[in-house]
Amino acid sequence: MHAGGRSTESREACLESPGRRRLQRYVALACLIGGSACASASTTLLAPGGKLRVEIETGDASQETISILREGQWVPALHAAPSPVRVIVRSGNAEPSFCKIEKAREVAEGVVVEGSCDAGSFEQRITRAGEPDVFSVQTKFLPKTAADLVSVEDRYDFAPGRRAADAPDGPVDFVWSQNIKNERDDVIPNAAFKSPVVMLQQGSIFTALMPVLSDRVLVPLALDLDVTSDKLPWLSFGAMSSQPYGHSYFRRDLNGSPKIIDTAGETGVPQSFVEYAYSLVASNQPAKLGYRRAVRLLWQDQGHKELLQSPDLQQNLLRPQLITFSDWAKDTWIRYANKVYLSFPCGDRQCGTLASDRNPWGKWDKPAPDAWFNSWFQTLRTAYGWYLYGQQTNDTAIEHKADSVLNLILTSPRDGGAFSTIYLLNDKQWIHSDGWAGYADDYHAFDMSWTAYWMLRWIEDLEPGRKAEVLQFVRPYGDFLLHHQLASGVIPSWYSQDLVPRRQFRDFNAETAGSALFLAELSGATGDQKYLAGTQKAMAFITRDVVPRQRWFDFETFLSCARKPYSFYDSWTAQFPQNNLSQTQAAAAWLRIYQLTHRPEDLEAGKRVLDYLLLTQQVWNNPALSPKVVGGFTTQNTDAEWSDAREAYDAALLWNYYRATGSQEYLERAVAAARSTFAVAPWENWAHTGYKDESGSMTGFHWGPGSGMTSVQMMSAAMGDGLIDLPHDAAACLNACSFRNLKIAPATEQGTVISFDVTAIPAARTLHLRFDGLQSNQRYRIMWNGNAGDWIAGNRLLRDGYDLRF
Repeated sequence: MHAGGRSTESREACLESPGRRRLQRYVALACLIGGSACASASTTLLAPGGKLRVEIETGDASQETISILREGQWVPALHAAPSPVRVIVRSGNAEPSFCKIEKAREVAEGVVVEGSCDAGSFEQRITRAGEPDVFSVQTKFLPKTAADLVSVEDRYDFAPGRRAADAPDGPVDFVWSQNIKNERDDVIPNAAFKSPVVMLQQGSIFTALMPVLSDRVLVPLALDLDVTSDKLPWLSFGAMSSQPYGHSYFRRDLNGSPKIIDTAGETGVPQSFVEYAYSLVASNQPAKLGYRRAVRLLWQDQGHKELLQSPDLQQNLLRPQLITFSDWAKDTWIRYANKVYLSFPCGDRQCGTLASDRNPWGKWDKPAPDAWFNSWFQTLRTAYGWYLYGQQTNDTAIEHKADSVLNLILTSPRDGGAFSTIYLLNDKQWIHSDGWAGYADDYHAFDMSWTAYWMLRWIEDLEPGRKAEVLQFVRPYGDFLLHHQLASGVIPSWYSQDLVPRRQFRDFNAETAGSALFLAELSGATGDQKYLAGTQKAMAFITRDVVPRQRWFDFETFLSCARKPYSFYDSWTAQFPQNNLSQTQAAAAWLRIYQLTHRPEDLEAGKRVLDYLLLTQQVWNNPALSPKVVGGFTTQNTDAEWSDAREAYDAALLWNYYRATGSQEYLERAVAAARSTFAVAPWENWAHTGYKDESGSMTGFHWGPGSGMTSVQMMSAAMGDGLIDLPHDAAACLNACSFRNLKIAPATEQGTVISFDVTAIPAARTLHLRFDGLQSNQRYRIMWNGNAGDWIAGNRLLRDGYDLRF
């Protein structure tokens, strides 16, 4: 029997794989020799388009095989025998056992697979998901004795296999999981489901397993993946408990139990069962880039929906009265900024800071007023946002205060172009760098480059009249970087007081991308091509040596909360530790290079890094956590916090990529990231250990509301409260609101009708909309929630925007 109508599918979809024919002949021969009937049956389900199929074999050789069509041949991608269902019970030695498939039957849009094992029976429902490379799977397991059950999971072997575990290019071309392992039995629990997926790719064969997320209270679920322990790599998902240990690791809990559902069932007969659901993705993808397909699906299936359902995304737990960005701007830029602002004379100028009150050596009980110009607490970037607010409100006093922060960094002592990045007000002392997550006596290029980049942004966007003095400061630093850049393209990270590169991060580091971003900006500011050449050389290193194994090594990967030796490597999943600060700056560097060169390949390189970065963006509102967290970012694959303040940096990055590409997804992700910071403010993150519903650290103005409002100021100038982009059929609502059902009618003699539905909080307010792609000589009618406005000239809408008054 063949569910899915083979007779109506393409001729290619009817082809049988040689591997399957060989297996059938082997099974038939074995049955003849053994004198057994070996009754078996085959059921096949095709996805739309006929390029993905699942085959279910019953009988003594029961198995389930997911295959993709490549060049007219069916190629196995995932395989499970005697079934995918794997069970661990408490009795005996807790060794896992696989159930056996006994029968399969057709149902609407799919097949139902049934089987059993000593511990119970299962029913697996596989259906078409409406995508050409996705099957939806729902598994129900009925245990014989519920109290004995430890875990149930569906596990699939990766059919293309692997190379040797120590192969130079790794055992597989691509592997990804949100958390890597410290021990073999570590898993990724639902507490760590930011963008929940595990992935494997070899050549063009890409596979992914994506849990279906629930808006109900979570039950114990977990993903798992192993590349090297068995003959074939495998990935799995199911119902299992885990125990946290260390900073952010979780191991299987053999004393735990899955959530048992008790119900009368459709027939009225009482049932106790375990249930979970997921998507299986398999398709031909460009080498090592299949993850981009998963990124699209994660937002399409989860993030987009969650964003639309959350007009209250930026509403805060402690102060729910702060709803709109107007509320947040007043609280951030008036109350909070003035609370932490300190100023003092420096020569004939006034210097100032928005203090973090954070001791650079990690002595949390002795905070003191300070000015941090580093990759986390970037005082100048926050001052940039404060200045924008002053411009918007015509408040010159705020502009002068913000300007005093630029004055301060211009007083930093320099040596051969290198400069100090932390100023301690009480001691009237500059120190080179952070002594807690770095080396205090060393100059740190990652911090200097990020600071110098924002100095250049200041003169480009805010005060062009100060260009000469800023370039006088930063150009020697650019020359310093070029002088120390290695032939490989690497720019060493730390330098002694004698300007000698420290051995750590000298020959290999992904922080090179941060310096590349600055050099690209310096090239744009000066027109000097040697800085662009240095940028391109640095990014060639990132592309050649960092990206293939995703070795995103920056200081936070090893020296922050999730401390580990520089040699740390997960030998089970064949992944290195990686952190996303360097990914953010790499994507930004590629975009700046593209703006300078206008070469499409530079933009494409940036999008590849950006999409990889997006695997650390949260695509749902975890019901176990009190704040809304969709759109926020976690940090790395050996840490577990939700909604870390770096999402402000990534919001601006996504906004800039939207402006370059017109991508609706990037626009929506930018909006979600920009709003997510405020749900957890004033803390820098939530659930720092990944699973406890509690606030994280409160590390100051810059790693929270200050950096968050800076991104909002940058976006809202062009976006208003919401943006409608006609050429790209894109729209997103930024400020406590949601758009749905956007329709742009074809132009007529009267003009063009733009219609949409919008929800907003609070109920009585005005939304100011902006537009992209309007024709100045055409007329437009705005229809919202069924209300029709007057016809308005395009040039007026472009100039003034449009106000929706609720």
